[in-house]
Amino acid sequence: MQPVKTYSHLDKKEKMLGIEVMDFLLLAVVYAFVFVVSRNIFINIAIVVAVYFALRWYKRGKPQGYTATLVRFLLTPKYYTLSGREKS
Repeated sequence: MQPVKTYSHLDKKEKMLGIEVMDFLLLAVVYAFVFVVSRNIFINIAIVVAVYFALRWYKRGKPQGYTATLVRFLLTPKYYTLSGREKS
C-alpha cells in the first residue's frame, strides 16, 4: 500500500498578500475609490498601502472570517423574535 499525499491546514481560509479574500475585496474597493477621486499616483498608492497595513494591524488577534462575519452581522435585519423567526 502506497502512502497518499494529504494537505495540512485544509480548514484554513485562503489568503492573498497576508489578508483574507474579504479583506482583499475591501482593499480593492478602496483602491478603486481612491483612483477615481484623485489623480496623483503617489498619494493614491500611499493611501492604499496605509489601508493595507491598517487592516493587517486591525485583524491581528482576530479569528479567521472576522470581516465576513462582521459584514454579515451589519447587513442582516436586527429584529429577532423569541422563536427565532422574523416577522414579515
